[in-house]
Amino acid sequence: MTASSPYPHLFSPVKIGNLTLKNRVVMSPMALNYSTERGRLVQRQIDYYVERARGGAGLIVSESNYVSLDGRAGVTRLGLQSDDMVPEHRRLVDAIHRENVPILAQLQHTGRIVNPTAVGQYPVSASAVPLLVKGEHYVGVIPRALTIPEIGGLVEKFGAAASRAVSAGFDGILVHAAHGYLLSGFLSPHSNRRTDRYGGSDENRARFLLEVVRRIRETIGPEMPLVVRVTGEEHNDGGYTAEYTCKLARWLQESGVSEVSISAGNYDEIERLCAPRSIPEGHNVEVAALVKAAVQIPVAVSGRIKQAEMADRIIAEGKADQVWIGRPLIADPYLPRKFEEGRLEDVRECLSCNLCITRLLDGQEVQCTVNPEAGREAEMRLVSAEKPRRVLVVGGGPAGMEVARVAASRGHRVILVEKRPRLGGQLLLGAAAPHSADIARLVRHMAAQLEKAGVEVMTGMEVTQQTVEEMQPEVLILASGSKPAIPEIPGFALSNVFTSHDVLEGLVDTNLGRRVVVVGGGLTGVNVAEYLLERGHDVTIVEMLDWLMADGNLFDKKVYSRELGELGVHILVGCKAEAITPRGVVVSRLGQRETVTADSVVIAVGVRANRALLGTLNLDQVEVRVIGDSLSARRIQHAIDEGAAAGRAV
Repeated sequence: MTASSPYPHLFSPVKIGNLTLKNRVVMSPMALNYSTERGRLVQRQIDYYVERARGGAGLIVSESNYVSLDGRAGVTRLGLQSDDMVPEHRRLVDAIHRENVPILAQLQHTGRIVNPTAVGQYPVSASAVPLLVKGEHYVGVIPRALTIPEIGGLVEKFGAAASRAVSAGFDGILVHAAHGYLLSGFLSPHSNRRTDRYGGSDENRARFLLEVVRRIRETIGPEMPLVVRVTGEEHNDGGYTAEYTCKLARWLQESGVSEVSISAGNYDEIERLCAPRSIPEGHNVEVAALVKAAVQIPVAVSGRIKQAEMADRIIAEGKADQVWIGRPLIADPYLPRKFEEGRLEDVRECLSCNLCITRLLDGQEVQCTVNPEAGREAEMRLVSAEKPRRVLVVGGGPAGMEVARVAASRGHRVILVEKRPRLGGQLLLGAAAPHSADIARLVRHMAAQLEKAGVEVMTGMEVTQQTVEEMQPEVLILASGSKPAIPEIPGFALSNVFTSHDVLEGLVDTNLGRRVVVVGGGLTGVNVAEYLLERGHDVTIVEMLDWLMADGNLFDKKVYSRELGELGVHILVGCKAEAITPRGVVVSRLGQRETVTADSVVIAVGVRANRALLGTLNLDQVEVRVIGDSLSARRIQHAIDEGAAAGRAV
């Protein structure tokens, strides 16, 4: 163990095959959509991986490499299907090795989890069982069942891709047999309805994967690490459970696998695959512990493992031998090093918001809400300012904190003024909602970085003309955020009407009464509804559109809709609020007017930019920039991105 680390179990060596790793933190594989349409690596991908190797991970696992063109998950996914792809992979491997970190090549065939336009045909799978919940491009796409000769051909393609990986210098192979992709689809009784030797019994459903494993082991030799990633539990009707995974892990061990890595879910239960905030952190750990008890080879686990204490405890208690961390390493490439050194306040928190995954599934390049440098590591290196300037930042929300940090880090003298007593802006509202401890940690992190960067912070103070004259800034950056939007409907000024800000700031908890109507069914309205439910209120949501959470992603829509349904929230859609009275809200629904009875009404229909300050100041001699919600009310990502850009432009 590393005695100098506060987390000695996590930062102790471990052996996988013939490879000894310096610690138990693995950069989990995650596709980026940075590749060319021919599946080729580009320099920004190499820069991305190198940054995370420098960040202290004990092992890097590459994003999925498709082994044949009909198995790619998207048009800009990485491939290893032909020999001419080897040299560029060698460039990646060499770059990682220069950081003294090993790297595994992940091999995958996506099976039925693909938009047909990416492969030019309807997808292939174990059986003709469609995926019905991933999204509009996939609903009703019925895959074609592979023939036995085709299965044999794919076994050879996995072997050939493994051979190319060895030629490129990779230190081992990861076979992706999780999440409902092709090999996983054969394992699952939900998607495998075959009656031949590749279906039916537990052993038959595992046959394809075991043949792939044996073929790869023949190719790479007996000692090189060969890891298989599997779904520990599928969580959907007809899917397999941990009992089958334990049995499968023993077969994999007997077939020469060096390690089993446990994930969860599939695209029918996508919230388990890439868990949002409402899924508990470390939600796969107990399944991994069952598998570890069933085999003698190492077992790894992933699934919202974001806290150093939890990661160290998993190893210390013998529930897994490694923790695989994905999205948090997009948010902070240096998370392992910060863990090892005990610098937890310096960790930039992953919000589990799944912006990265949502963009990935939409065929867009992966970006991160809290890390604007992800995928732009080279172009966004901080460069010292040629001439330090006096910078006044107005507003201590995410945009203001980020621009202040970046500008100060470049050598400018920065003063940040926030009229409220605390930094955080609208992040504080998000932190008040259920399942939002990670947002609270992000606020603490961003505030701590201001101090380290030398930013002078003044809270509880409003900027006036006198302030500007006293501080004499050369640059003023307005990041004063937004205000709640109030619909122009009769009754909005009544004493029983409140805004979402009032509620989430805890200003009106004792004045709401039992029955509350929330006007607005976007993410803010849903967060308000859950906040009120936790406090014992009966809640009705009134949404003008036909669907709840039109501004949400696939994960949020599914998880929150299910939670609200289980809690008995009455949700009215296609329903327009026409007036507010002391008795509730008058709405128009299905062509008729009715009153939704309530003791109080909460308006949650969005926010509008707040630029009022600019009209009160004389700034003729000052360079002015407007960023974040002050420019246009949007998401956290836009605020932080604009703060990062403005801080570099000063």
